[in-house]
Amino acid sequence: MEVTHPDLELARRAAEGSEAAWREIYTATRERLFALVSYHVGNRDEALDVLQDTYTSAVKGIARYRGEGSLEAWLAGIALRRARDWKRRFLGRFKQTDTLEGDPGPDQVLPQPDPETGRRLRQALARIPERQRGAVLLHEWMGYSFREVGEALGVSEATARVHAFRGREALRALLEAAPEAIPSPRMQEQRL
Repeated sequence: MEVTHPDLELARRAAEGSEAAWREIYTATRERLFALVSYHVGNRDEALDVLQDTYTSAVKGIARYRGEGSLEAWLAGIALRRARDWKRRFLGRFKQTDTLEGDPGPDQVLPQPDPETGRRLRQALARIPERQRGAVLLHEWMGYSFREVGEALGVSEATARVHAFRGREALRALLEAAPEAIPSPRMQEQRL
């Protein structure tokens, strides 16, 4: 017997058009999803647009939520896909070499104990493959189960475990390397 998540009833009410259900979903998920999207996009104003796209997609597709994981994990999957789409469009138009004016950077969204450690972590995260980065962030930072991570990334639970394991190993290797061995994200963007 398949066990469904308690969020399924909330999703059903939202699918039926309940504004109260949508308000509850939004209130419960907006802060963590905004932080996740802000990290991926790197600009708070653009992250707000991506988050709005996330909720718009969720409204249109809420009937597809099957209750196999939390509603927040399902929304995180949508948010990651929207952030990835935004990044492709943005990088397709620009080859950024300097930070944008007014761009607060991910360090203002993800709290870091030490600015240098935070900088190195962001640079290392930017170096690992996108699915590994997503699996690590969703599992380690947001606390999702591997089943929820798999659902968010559109892969099996076992594949989500592999992505998270390989991502953690890659991060460990990068962070143990000499600080100058991790190139800045700006240099990576120029190579895209």
